[in-house]
Amino acid sequence: MVLIFKGASSEGQTNLFSNLIRNYIEETSASIINITQSQNQLAYINSLTALSSQNLGQGGEESNNLDPSTIQENSVIASNPTITDYIEIGFKRNQIVEYTVQTGDLLSFVASDYGVSVDSIIWANNLANANSIKPDQVLRIPPVSGVIHKVKNGETVTSIAKKYGIPSDKILAFNDLKEGQPLEINEELIVPDGQIKSLIITKPGAQSAIAKRFSYLPNLGDYFMIPTQGRISQGLHGRNGADLANSCGTPIYAAADGNTITADAVGYNGGFGKFIKLNHPNATETLYAHLSKIVILSGQTVAKGQLIGIMGSTGRSTGCHLHFEVHGARNPLLKY
Repeated sequence: MVLIFKGASSEGQTNLFSNLIRNYIEETSASIINITQSQNQLAYINSLTALSSQNLGQGGEESNNLDPSTIQENSVIASNPTITDYIEIGFKRNQIVEYTVQTGDLLSFVASDYGVSVDSIIWANNLANANSIKPDQVLRIPPVSGVIHKVKNGETVTSIAKKYGIPSDKILAFNDLKEGQPLEINEELIVPDGQIKSLIITKPGAQSAIAKRFSYLPNLGDYFMIPTQGRISQGLHGRNGADLANSCGTPIYAAADGNTITADAVGYNGGFGKFIKLNHPNATETLYAHLSKIVILSGQTVAKGQLIGIMGSTGRSTGCHLHFEVHGARNPLLKY
């Protein structure tokens, strides 16, 4: 058609149709040359794919005869590098965080969630004991088990390390300090594994002060049965509670005859998740938390050994287990 329109002109003058054709060809050529970055990238990938296919040896093994000279230069386009700013914004290992206490929270659960000891939170917040928290209270949580120390006039890393019974290089490394670097007054340092000896609540291999609070409770012998099978994964914590770990789906039984005060299968419930509370004829209570399923109703009377729920990991929990508390008597899972 171009030849026809071109041939239709006379005496070297182009006619209207040939002008239109020429403009169309010029505009089309320009748009073809202006290849977008994504098209070039696709061309580059297709070139590599074709070359890889041609150079595959027998049996599907790859050949090393790829000739980079066959790749056109205009196929390789520089693209914007991946943004990596987020790497610098990540969680700092020496960061102190704040947590607002919710209704039903146990300090042991909070400590478990953040991976620090109960003592560390007690020291950081000047608490009297593990049970002296209340809803809406804001707790400071250290990044590791240890002490948050506010620097006083004249103190050095060496003197602080000696105070808490740890090597000074631990403080230097964790706080990104250099040997001999002066400290600022009121600066807060993390003392990993540090201990405030006069306020130690929990000592490895020894009874805690919390345990002593429950040691006066009456021993009712075999009044309570063990409510499920499993291993004790955590000793005394919370309100005279202990944890029995096993597979999710393990049946949970009533520890004694009683009436169902609570059978809550909805919500977080202060960390308990799905939980049951039973009231027993001798004025004691038992609590069963982190269940995956509840098979009784509030107000229902239950018998000792009756199936009441299924083990799970709801609420504040890091694995399948039963948190079992006894209120008003000794817990059969614990030794006081």
